[in-house]
Amino acid sequence: MKLIISFLLLFFVFSQCNSYQCGYYSCLPGHTCTNTDGIFKCVYNRDELIISQVVTNSWSDPTNGPSVQIKVNIINHTHRTINNIIIASDVKLNNGQIWGATLNGFLIQLPEYVSIAPGKNHSIGYIQNGVSPAHLWVQNVNYNPV
Repeated sequence: MKLIISFLLLFFVFSQCNSYQCGYYSCLPGHTCTNTDGIFKCVYNRDELIISQVVTNSWSDPTNGPSVQIKVNIINHTHRTINNIIIASDVKLNNGQIWGATLNGFLIQLPEYVSIAPGKNHSIGYIQNGVSPAHLWVQNVNYNPV
């Protein structure tokens, strides 16, 4: 009886986890794990944009603990050019540890000059404390006229 209760308790705990395994890393809710030729990615998919995050480096130091370097690809999945792209994060990233964008609290703003044509992409990057990428989602995007 104790074995059954222990099994049920473990099943419940694992079913309540907020992330799932993707290669050596964990994807957060709202992301899909993809594996292409052994390269694992956590992908967030929306009709207008696909946000793909790849862990390009990881390390640990005694002061800050584990950290990961992330490359973010923002892919335009529409038939129109898009701009004024703002991406939200579930954690506050460090302003000095992001490139290709600026931070305003939990919002990642791509530069005004960035326009992404249909089927094209734009890349940014950041460093995150921990072992997995931040949960990113589209906060704002403008579509240019056809």
